[in-house]
Amino acid sequence: MTLTHELLARFSPFNTLTYEYLSKVIEKASLKEYGKGNIIFKRGRELKESLYLVSGHVDLIDSQFAITPITSEDDSHKVPLNSVSPTKVSAVAKSPVIILSVESDFSDLVLAWSESGIEEPVDAVSSQDEHEEFEAAEEGDWMSSLLQSPFFNKIPPGNIRQLFMRFKSQKVVADEVVIKEGERGEFFYVLEAGSAKVQDKQGNLLAALRPGDYFGEEALVGDTTRNATVKMLTAGKLMCLEKSDFVTLLQEPIRRFITYEELTKNLATQNSYQIIDVRLPLERRFQSVSMSRNIPLSQLRKNLASLDQSQIYVVTDDAGRRADVAAQLLNQAGYETFILQEASLHQAANK
Repeated sequence: MTLTHELLARFSPFNTLTYEYLSKVIEKASLKEYGKGNIIFKRGRELKESLYLVSGHVDLIDSQFAITPITSEDDSHKVPLNSVSPTKVSAVAKSPVIILSVESDFSDLVLAWSESGIEEPVDAVSSQDEHEEFEAAEEGDWMSSLLQSPFFNKIPPGNIRQLFMRFKSQKVVADEVVIKEGERGEFFYVLEAGSAKVQDKQGNLLAALRPGDYFGEEALVGDTTRNATVKMLTAGKLMCLEKSDFVTLLQEPIRRFITYEELTKNLATQNSYQIIDVRLPLERRFQSVSMSRNIPLSQLRKNLASLDQSQIYVVTDDAGRRADVAAQLLNQAGYETFILQEASLHQAANK
Protein backbone atom coordinates (compact mmCIF):
# COMPACT_ATOMS: atom_id res chain seq x y z
CA MET A 1 0.00 0.00 0.00
CA THR A 2 1.21 3.48 -0.89
CA LEU A 3 0.65 6.58 1.21
CA THR A 4 -1.29 9.00 -0.97
CA HIS A 5 -3.06 12.30 -0.46
CA GLU A 6 -6.38 10.50 -0.83
CA LEU A 7 -5.50 7.97 1.87
CA LEU A 8 -4.35 10.67 4.29
CA ALA A 9 -7.53 12.66 3.68
CA ARG A 10 -9.63 9.74 4.97
CA PHE A 11 -8.58 10.62 8.50
CA SER A 12 -9.46 13.47 10.81
CA PRO A 13 -8.40 16.26 10.89
CA PHE A 14 -6.44 15.86 7.64
CA ASN A 15 -9.70 15.74 5.71
CA THR A 16 -9.90 19.53 6.24
CA LEU A 17 -6.57 20.25 4.52
CA THR A 18 -5.92 21.33 0.95
CA TYR A 19 -3.66 19.32 -1.33
CA GLU A 20 -0.67 21.55 -0.56
CA TYR A 21 -0.99 21.09 3.19
CA LEU A 22 -1.53 17.35 2.80
CA SER A 23 1.77 17.26 0.91
CA LYS A 24 3.52 18.80 3.93
CA VAL A 25 2.01 16.22 6.30
CA ILE A 26 2.94 13.31 4.03
CA GLU A 27 6.59 14.32 4.41
CA LYS A 28 6.30 13.40 8.10
CA ALA A 29 4.06 10.31 7.71
CA SER A 30 4.57 6.63 7.01
CA LEU A 31 2.69 3.30 6.84
CA LYS A 32 3.61 0.47 9.21
CA GLU A 33 2.49 -3.17 9.21
CA TYR A 34 1.82 -5.27 12.35
CA GLY A 35 1.07 -8.98 12.54
CA LYS A 36 -1.79 -10.51 14.51
CA GLY A 37 -1.09 -10.40 18.25
CA ASN A 38 1.56 -7.67 18.02
CA ILE A 39 1.44 -4.80 20.50
CA ILE A 40 1.23 -1.49 18.65
CA PHE A 41 1.77 0.60 21.78
CA LYS A 42 1.47 0.19 25.54
CA ARG A 43 -0.46 2.19 28.10
CA GLY A 44 1.40 5.06 29.78
CA ARG A 45 3.75 5.76 26.88
CA GLU A 46 4.73 9.17 25.49
CA LEU A 47 4.39 8.86 21.72
CA LYS A 48 5.64 11.44 19.24
CA GLU A 49 3.40 10.11 16.49
CA SER A 50 -0.35 9.99 15.98
CA LEU A 51 -1.36 6.47 14.92
CA TYR A 52 -4.37 5.73 12.69
CA LEU A 53 -5.83 2.35 11.73
CA VAL A 54 -5.78 1.99 7.93
CA SER A 55 -6.86 -1.66 7.73
CA GLY A 56 -7.52 -4.57 10.07
CA HIS A 57 -8.77 -4.92 13.65
CA VAL A 58 -7.24 -3.46 16.83
CA ASP A 59 -8.27 -3.84 20.48
CA LEU A 60 -7.75 -0.91 22.85
CA ILE A 61 -7.30 -2.15 26.45
CA ASP A 62 -7.53 0.25 29.41
CA SER A 63 -6.22 -0.09 32.99
CA GLN A 64 -9.33 -2.03 34.04
CA PHE A 65 -8.83 -4.45 31.11
CA ALA A 66 -11.95 -3.15 29.41
CA ILE A 67 -11.65 -3.72 25.65
CA THR A 68 -12.73 -1.34 22.89
CA PRO A 69 -12.57 -2.99 19.47
CA ILE A 70 -11.65 -0.78 16.48
CA THR A 71 -11.91 -1.90 12.87
CA SER A 72 -11.18 -0.08 9.64
CA GLU A 73 -14.91 -0.23 8.88
CA ASP A 74 -15.83 1.85 11.94
CA ASP A 75 -16.04 5.65 11.92
CA SER A 76 -13.86 5.59 15.04
CA HIS A 77 -10.86 4.49 12.95
CA LYS A 78 -10.72 7.99 11.46
CA VAL A 79 -9.28 9.46 14.67
CA PRO A 80 -5.94 8.52 16.28
CA LEU A 81 -5.75 5.33 18.32
CA ASN A 82 -3.59 7.29 20.77
CA SER A 83 -5.78 10.33 21.34
CA VAL A 84 -3.89 11.49 24.45
CA SER A 85 -0.31 11.38 25.67
CA PRO A 86 0.75 9.55 27.75
CA THR A 87 -1.47 6.84 26.33
CA LYS A 88 -4.34 5.63 28.54
CA VAL A 89 -4.78 2.35 26.69
CA SER A 90 -2.72 -0.38 25.10
CA ALA A 91 -3.30 -1.25 21.44
CA VAL A 92 -3.08 -4.85 20.26
CA ALA A 93 -3.46 -6.07 16.67
CA LYS A 94 -6.23 -8.70 16.48
CA SER A 95 -5.51 -9.29 12.79
CA PRO A 96 -2.79 -8.20 10.39
CA VAL A 97 -3.06 -4.42 10.37
CA ILE A 98 -1.66 -1.37 8.60
CA ILE A 99 -1.08 1.73 10.73
CA LEU A 100 -0.65 5.29 9.51
CA SER A 101 1.96 7.09 11.62
CA VAL A 102 2.10 10.90 11.50
CA GLU A 103 4.57 13.08 13.45
CA SER A 104 2.26 14.81 15.92
CA ASP A 105 4.02 18.12 16.47
CA PHE A 106 4.58 18.80 12.80
CA SER A 107 1.06 17.90 11.76
CA ASP A 108 -0.32 20.09 14.54
CA LEU A 109 1.73 23.03 13.27
CA VAL A 110 0.52 22.50 9.72
CA LEU A 111 -3.03 22.36 10.98
CA ALA A 112 -2.53 25.54 12.97
CA TRP A 113 -1.25 27.25 9.87
CA SER A 114 -4.10 26.04 7.66
CA GLU A 115 -6.68 27.20 10.21
CA SER A 116 -5.18 30.64 10.61
CA GLY A 117 -6.80 32.11 7.55
CA ILE A 118 -3.52 33.52 6.19
CA GLU A 119 -3.29 33.71 2.44
CA GLU A 120 -1.12 31.04 0.87
CA PRO A 121 1.97 32.02 -1.14
CA VAL A 122 1.25 33.50 -4.56
CA ASP A 123 3.03 32.44 -7.71
CA ALA A 124 6.05 34.48 -8.71
CA VAL A 125 5.64 36.90 -11.60
CA SER A 126 7.27 35.60 -14.76
CA SER A 127 10.46 37.49 -15.65
CA GLN A 128 13.88 36.96 -17.13
CA ASP A 129 15.48 38.68 -14.16
CA GLU A 130 17.68 36.22 -12.26
CA HIS A 131 16.38 37.39 -8.88
CA GLU A 132 12.78 36.72 -9.90
CA GLU A 133 13.76 33.28 -11.14
CA PHE A 134 15.32 32.62 -7.73
CA GLU A 135 12.09 33.75 -6.08
CA ALA A 136 9.94 31.47 -8.23
CA ALA A 137 12.13 28.50 -7.39
CA GLU A 138 12.11 29.05 -3.65
CA GLU A 139 8.86 30.62 -2.47
CA GLY A 140 6.93 27.35 -2.33
CA ASP A 141 9.25 26.11 0.42
CA TRP A 142 8.82 28.95 2.91
CA MET A 143 6.09 27.39 5.05
CA SER A 144 7.78 24.02 5.38
CA SER A 145 11.10 25.67 6.29
CA LEU A 146 9.48 27.81 8.95
CA LEU A 147 7.49 25.04 10.59
CA GLN A 148 10.44 22.66 10.69
CA SER A 149 12.89 25.10 12.28
CA PRO A 150 14.02 24.07 15.80
CA PHE A 151 12.78 27.38 17.18
CA PHE A 152 9.18 26.96 16.02
CA ASN A 153 9.09 23.35 17.17
CA LYS A 154 9.44 24.65 20.73
CA ILE A 155 6.44 26.98 20.52
CA PRO A 156 3.15 25.63 21.98
CA PRO A 157 0.61 24.85 19.23
CA GLY A 158 -1.90 27.25 20.79
CA ASN A 159 0.62 30.05 20.45
CA ILE A 160 1.27 29.09 16.83
CA ARG A 161 -2.43 29.50 16.07
CA GLN A 162 -2.51 32.95 17.64
CA LEU A 163 0.76 33.83 15.96
CA PHE A 164 -0.53 33.15 12.47
CA MET A 165 -3.69 35.11 13.12
CA ARG A 166 -1.65 38.14 14.22
CA PHE A 167 0.82 38.08 11.37
CA LYS A 168 0.23 40.92 8.89
CA SER A 169 1.18 40.56 5.25
CA GLN A 170 3.34 43.22 3.62
CA LYS A 171 4.37 43.43 -0.03
CA VAL A 172 7.88 44.69 -0.76
CA VAL A 173 9.70 45.71 -3.91
CA ALA A 174 13.21 44.95 -5.11
CA ASP A 175 15.93 46.99 -3.36
CA GLU A 176 13.57 48.00 -0.55
CA VAL A 177 15.25 48.27 2.87
CA VAL A 178 13.15 46.30 5.36
CA ILE A 179 15.21 47.04 8.46
CA LYS A 180 18.16 49.39 8.84
CA GLU A 181 21.15 48.96 11.13
CA GLY A 182 21.00 51.32 14.11
CA GLU A 183 17.22 51.78 14.10
CA ARG A 184 14.92 50.61 16.88
CA GLY A 185 13.25 47.26 16.33
CA GLU A 186 9.45 47.14 16.27
CA PHE A 187 8.65 44.05 14.17
CA PHE A 188 9.62 40.41 13.70
CA TYR A 189 9.65 39.26 10.07
CA VAL A 190 9.27 36.04 8.11
CA LEU A 191 10.15 36.09 4.42
CA GLU A 192 7.16 34.56 2.65
CA ALA A 193 8.19 35.16 -0.96
CA GLY A 194 11.21 36.62 -2.70
CA SER A 195 14.83 36.87 -1.63
CA ALA A 196 16.78 39.31 0.52
CA LYS A 197 20.27 39.94 1.86
CA VAL A 198 21.63 40.87 5.27
CA GLN A 199 24.48 43.37 5.21
CA ASP A 200 26.46 45.56 7.59
CA LYS A 201 27.04 49.34 7.35
CA GLN A 202 29.96 48.78 5.00
CA GLY A 203 27.75 46.81 2.63
CA ASN A 204 29.41 43.48 3.39
CA LEU A 205 27.12 40.51 2.80
CA LEU A 206 26.38 38.69 6.06
CA ALA A 207 23.65 36.29 4.96
CA ALA A 208 21.19 35.49 2.18
CA LEU A 209 17.52 35.04 3.06
CA ARG A 210 15.05 32.74 1.32
CA PRO A 211 11.35 32.03 1.87
CA GLY A 212 10.84 30.60 5.37
CA ASP A 213 13.78 32.50 6.88
CA TYR A 214 12.98 34.88 9.72
CA PHE A 215 14.80 37.93 11.00
CA GLY A 216 14.58 40.92 13.30
CA GLU A 217 14.20 39.02 16.57
CA GLU A 218 17.44 40.00 18.29
CA ALA A 219 16.55 43.69 18.61
CA LEU A 220 13.17 42.74 20.07
CA VAL A 221 14.59 40.29 22.60
CA GLY A 222 17.30 42.65 23.80
CA ASP A 223 15.19 45.80 23.33
CA THR A 224 18.10 47.18 21.34
CA THR A 225 18.72 48.71 17.92
CA ARG A 226 19.07 46.67 14.74
CA ASN A 227 22.54 45.15 14.32
CA ALA A 228 22.35 44.80 10.52
CA THR A 229 20.44 45.95 7.45
CA VAL A 230 18.07 43.70 5.49
CA LYS A 231 17.46 44.66 1.87
CA MET A 232 15.24 42.93 -0.68
CA LEU A 233 16.93 41.49 -3.75
CA THR A 234 13.60 40.87 -5.47
CA ALA A 235 9.99 41.85 -5.08
CA GLY A 236 8.32 39.68 -2.47
CA LYS A 237 6.10 39.40 0.55
CA LEU A 238 6.77 39.55 4.29
CA MET A 239 4.80 38.36 7.30
CA CYS A 240 5.17 40.95 10.06
CA LEU A 241 4.57 40.50 13.78
CA GLU A 242 4.45 43.39 16.25
CA LYS A 243 6.95 43.45 19.09
CA SER A 244 4.35 42.91 21.85
CA ASP A 245 2.98 39.82 20.07
CA PHE A 246 6.50 38.50 19.49
CA VAL A 247 7.32 38.75 23.19
CA THR A 248 4.04 37.15 24.29
CA LEU A 249 3.84 34.36 21.72
CA LEU A 250 7.44 33.56 20.77
CA GLN A 251 9.82 34.74 23.47
CA GLU A 252 8.14 34.19 26.83
CA PRO A 253 6.90 30.61 26.16
CA ILE A 254 10.43 29.29 25.60
CA ARG A 255 12.37 31.46 28.07
CA ARG A 256 13.15 29.31 31.10
CA PHE A 257 14.97 30.21 34.28
CA ILE A 258 16.95 28.19 36.81
CA THR A 259 18.26 29.17 40.24
CA TYR A 260 21.81 28.54 41.37
CA GLU A 261 20.55 26.06 43.97
CA GLU A 262 18.64 24.10 41.32
CA LEU A 263 21.66 24.14 39.02
CA THR A 264 23.99 22.93 41.77
CA LYS A 265 21.63 20.09 42.62
CA ASN A 266 21.39 19.04 38.98
CA LEU A 267 25.15 19.19 38.51
CA ALA A 268 25.59 16.86 41.46
CA THR A 269 23.62 14.12 39.69
CA GLN A 270 24.46 14.67 36.04
CA ASN A 271 27.19 16.26 33.97
CA SER A 272 25.08 17.50 31.09
CA TYR A 273 24.96 21.20 32.00
CA GLN A 274 27.21 23.78 30.35
CA ILE A 275 27.28 27.27 31.91
CA ILE A 276 27.89 30.07 29.42
CA ASP A 277 28.94 33.64 30.21
CA VAL A 278 28.32 35.91 27.21
CA ARG A 279 30.07 38.96 28.64
CA LEU A 280 33.29 40.27 27.16
CA PRO A 281 36.49 38.71 28.55
CA LEU A 282 37.36 41.97 30.24
CA GLU A 283 34.05 42.04 32.10
CA ARG A 284 34.63 38.63 33.64
CA ARG A 285 38.33 39.12 34.16
CA PHE A 286 38.08 39.16 37.93
CA GLN A 287 34.81 37.41 38.75
CA SER A 288 32.61 34.82 37.09
CA VAL A 289 30.34 31.92 37.96
CA SER A 290 32.34 28.81 38.72
CA MET A 291 32.81 26.42 35.75
CA SER A 292 31.33 28.92 33.30
CA ARG A 293 32.60 29.06 29.74
CA ASN A 294 33.13 32.44 28.13
CA ILE A 295 31.56 32.88 24.71
CA PRO A 296 30.95 36.61 24.10
CA LEU A 297 27.61 37.29 22.50
CA SER A 298 29.32 38.63 19.39
CA GLN A 299 30.92 35.20 18.93
CA LEU A 300 28.04 32.99 19.98
CA ARG A 301 26.34 32.80 16.61
CA LYS A 302 29.59 31.66 14.98
CA ASN A 303 29.99 28.94 17.61
CA LEU A 304 26.42 27.57 17.56
CA ALA A 305 27.19 24.74 15.15
CA SER A 306 30.10 23.51 17.28
CA LEU A 307 28.09 23.19 20.49
CA ASP A 308 27.09 19.76 21.83
CA GLN A 309 23.40 18.94 21.30
CA SER A 310 23.45 16.59 24.27
CA GLN A 311 24.27 19.44 26.65
CA ILE A 312 21.84 21.72 28.47
CA TYR A 313 23.03 25.31 28.24
CA VAL A 314 22.68 27.76 31.12
CA VAL A 315 23.34 31.43 30.32
CA THR A 316 24.34 33.58 33.28
CA ASP A 317 22.11 36.62 33.65
CA ASP A 318 24.95 38.93 34.68
CA ALA A 319 25.18 39.98 31.03
CA GLY A 320 21.80 41.70 31.25
CA ARG A 321 19.91 41.91 27.98
CA ARG A 322 22.68 40.07 26.21
CA ALA A 323 21.76 36.99 28.24
CA ASP A 324 18.21 37.16 26.84
CA VAL A 325 19.54 37.46 23.29
CA ALA A 326 21.96 34.57 23.85
CA ALA A 327 19.22 32.34 25.23
CA GLN A 328 17.06 33.22 22.23
CA LEU A 329 19.86 32.30 19.79
CA LEU A 330 20.44 28.99 21.54
CA ASN A 331 16.73 28.18 21.58
CA GLN A 332 16.43 29.02 17.90
CA ALA A 333 19.29 26.65 17.14
CA GLY A 334 17.46 23.83 18.95
CA TYR A 335 19.47 23.71 22.18
CA GLU A 336 17.80 23.22 25.55
CA THR A 337 18.50 26.47 27.37
CA PHE A 338 18.02 28.14 30.75
CA ILE A 339 18.91 31.55 32.14
CA LEU A 340 20.70 31.46 35.49
CA GLN A 341 19.02 33.90 37.87
CA GLU A 342 21.02 36.25 40.11
CA ALA A 343 24.30 34.95 38.73
CA SER A 344 26.19 37.93 40.14
CA LEU A 345 25.46 36.70 43.66
CA HIS A 346 27.31 33.46 42.97
CA GLN A 347 30.40 34.71 41.19
CA ALA A 348 33.80 33.68 42.47
CA ALA A 349 37.09 35.49 42.06
CA ASN A 350 39.05 34.29 39.03
CA LYS A 351 42.56 33.08 39.75
